[in-house]
Amino acid sequence: MYKVLLADDEPSIIESMKENIDWAKYNAEVAYCASNGKEAHEIILEKEPDIAILDIRMPGFSGLDLSKMIFQNGLKTKVIILSGYAEFSYAQKAIQYNVLGYCLKPVEYEEIIQLIVKAIDNIDEKGALLSQDSFLEAIETNDLDRIKTYMASNDLSTDKFYLAASLSQSPIFTNGVFAFKAGSNLYGYLSNNPFVKDGLKRYITSGEATGIAIYPTSLNAKSLRMSIYNSIAMCYQSFIDPEVTICDEYYDSHSIKIVSDIQNALSFSNKESVLKLLAELKVSPDKKKMSVHSLQQLVNGILTNTTLIKDESDDYIYNYKQLTGLYSSIDECIDNLIEKLSQSNKEPEAGASISNFYFLKIMKYINTYYTNDISLKDVADVVNLNPNYISQMFKKATGTTFTKYLTDLRIKNAQNLLLQTTDSINEISLKTGFNDYFYFLKIFKKYTGKTPSEYRSTAK
Repeated sequence: MYKVLLADDEPSIIESMKENIDWAKYNAEVAYCASNGKEAHEIILEKEPDIAILDIRMPGFSGLDLSKMIFQNGLKTKVIILSGYAEFSYAQKAIQYNVLGYCLKPVEYEEIIQLIVKAIDNIDEKGALLSQDSFLEAIETNDLDRIKTYMASNDLSTDKFYLAASLSQSPIFTNGVFAFKAGSNLYGYLSNNPFVKDGLKRYITSGEATGIAIYPTSLNAKSLRMSIYNSIAMCYQSFIDPEVTICDEYYDSHSIKIVSDIQNALSFSNKESVLKLLAELKVSPDKKKMSVHSLQQLVNGILTNTTLIKDESDDYIYNYKQLTGLYSSIDECIDNLIEKLSQSNKEPEAGASISNFYFLKIMKYINTYYTNDISLKDVADVVNLNPNYISQMFKKATGTTFTKYLTDLRIKNAQNLLLQTTDSINEISLKTGFNDYFYFLKIFKKYTGKTPSEYRSTAK
């Protein structure tokens, strides 16, 4: 039988649930009861019940604390949250910890029963509930069978559903929506019903979100992967056009002539044409039709063109957060590209080298703060030297670039955490400085030949 934990600091609620739910009908039994969070915490760790019905507010540990603990430790326990109206928005945060659902007090038993059935279906092999980590990994590898299984287990249609995303510290969509964490302050949302743009401005004006994307069309499981990538880019559209903080259109920059002209000029390494076109792009109205993804491609296309950039620039952009953190606007980004192209013929200072004092200080900073979103500019500021100078001299001293050294360090520590802890893969990606979950999956597999979950399972 499925073992159930009831945890609430009101004994009457526990007794009421024990008496008014026909547990045997669902092949379940109330095996454990707790009157506070501390007792519940001990039971969960020691007994690992199949289902835990937790009050959101309890002495010792709250229901949210316990949900987070279960999630981070990869425990099998399925969680249902009980909350009073006053704690409703607080309870919604539990969505990021794979909580199956939450019920408002006074308790409606039919509502709890529906969630119990859902929990049992998820536990049962037929339900085959995947962890959120596994779901995101399935998206990255485009494993349609696993995607469909996970969506079906969360009552989502696999033939027609809708997608949104937000840059926010916690999920903003909740009721009737499946939320998943895709990176640092980045959430995706799936729903059987369309998302409506009207009424979402409050999330922007209140500061709860800095960018919201509503994908413009309905999706099926086959189109989910690319649509998620596009939606994440849409969240950053205000970097391109400050007036667009809620984006419901994906901009395909291939149709913008001036962007195509720049790409053509790059293919022929025609510096004069690239410089001229970049200056035109800065004042062109078509600039607002670019996506942050196309801007990232443009930046990297220039920085990796060794004919145009001869000083082995170490400013390659790996994700949108890095891009929007380096520059305050698209205009500043374009100005920086023009400056780099204009100065690229300048030779580095002859015989320049990093003194042991500066080098040790740089390495100490990197090894201390690699878990943060640090850049070459941050390192240069520490020793009060020019970033380009640091980039060239770092490679001369170490034989590798700053960016590769930082990535190597992060991957090595991610490998250690995968083997030595039970932290979720999403948590590990954040702890090692990767603020984009999908980028972490890509780069980890590139370095090790395995996905993080494969690496963890084969090493045991």
